Amino acid sequence: MNVKTLILLTFIGLSGSLLAQSKFIKEANSKFYNENYCEGAEKCAQAYTKIARKGNAALKVKGDMAFKTAECYRLTENFKEANEWYEKAILLKYQQTEPLVLLHNAECWRTMGDFKKAKENYSAYKALVPDDSRADIGLKSCEMHEDFKENKTRHLVTNIEKLNLDGFEMAPMFVDKKETVVAFSSSRSTSTGTDEDPRTCEKYMDIYVSALDKKGNWTEPKLIEAEGVNTEDNEGTICIDSRGKTMFFTRCPNVKKQNLGCDIWWAEAKGKSWDVPVKLNLKTADSVSVGHPCVSEDGKYLIFASDMDGNGSMGGRDLWYTTYNKKNEEWTAPVNMGPEINTAGDELFPSFGLNGELIYASNGLPGMGGLDIFKAVKVGEEYKWENPTNLGSPINSDYNDYALVEATERKGYFTSERKGSKGENYKPDLYQ
Repeated sequence: MNVKTLILLTFIGLSGSLLAQSKFIKEANSKFYNENYCEGAEKCAQAYTKIARKGNAALKVKGDMAFKTAECYRLTENFKEANEWYEKAILLKYQQTEPLVLLHNAECWRTMGDFKKAKENYSAYKALVPDDSRADIGLKSCEMHEDFKENKTRHLVTNIEKLNLDGFEMAPMFVDKKETVVAFSSSRSTSTGTDEDPRTCEKYMDIYVSALDKKGNWTEPKLIEAEGVNTEDNEGTICIDSRGKTMFFTRCPNVKKQNLGCDIWWAEAKGKSWDVPVKLNLKTADSVSVGHPCVSEDGKYLIFASDMDGNGSMGGRDLWYTTYNKKNEEWTAPVNMGPEINTAGDELFPSFGLNGELIYASNGLPGMGGLDIFKAVKVGEEYKWENPTNLGSPINSDYNDYALVEATERKGYFTSERKGSKGENYKPDLYQ
């Protein structure tokens, strides 16, 4: 074989290899950016294996695929697998391109209980991004962890086994004045949709209700009786004003090749049922998400979570509010709740406490791990809160804890992904 032929065959082989790599990378990126994290984890991992370790450019792309594989696992709450892929990305020095690999890896180590390695990753991230307060919060949380464990409150936390199955059960909320009927979101097999949500690897969620019987036991959950509420999309995080006249809930559509965020819908009471729900116009763009509604007793003041930018956004998902203008029959432009409540992290799942406090979940304040539940004190007679306090252990755990609603001074219901859930670990269950 002469030299020219050898060079030509080598070039053809390299071209074919590059085309194959490009195909896998393109498909992986498509799954990732369309938030199809279930298939995305497999596709990004596959693309990672196809990229040769030759040259800085190839190593950078390989690191990118490792990082995206980890992100897919983290966003579907498979923290052990996410950690393994973050470590691969770090070995490829991808943190020089995307420092978040260190921050997110630190969160995985903390969730898995290895605080030494969590501190190492937080410190490394802080060295690269010194102005990001999330590293300081993470380091402080690691230091405070033993204090949380040693200074437990007298609460007894138990899994509500009657309401939980192997999938997702989350965001309980009372829907009657006597507070004996609770609504919550569930991905159980009887939900309306037939497909699997590519963002969670679970069936699409619907809103279910269950009531306490005369013996104090929860009845078998059933789909909420309200026309047009449950669909083939995800529905959840419901709230109803104290008069029982207005209902709000979250819906998250999933349309192929469209980047659509979640929306808040509302419906007016119609006899013993509800009128057809209408979408609130709160978003600045279709890709923005708004959800987790929390309404005042009179139904005129609404707090919600959103990732929208501008107008005072603090970073991550913040809590915002809007008020109903009765004269114009419309909701006002959203206003950020400010640094008294919001952080550079995520603030989610607001509810009102028995004494007017604002209860919500945050991962942007020192906590035990993931989302922790906080309670902020109301200031004066206006809708203003400050000085959020971590509710501590055992209400909060090393895992995500959120969506607390108080029934009495001694009893409440919330969502947790702690060990002991009926499904796999890290899947949300209802607790009391």
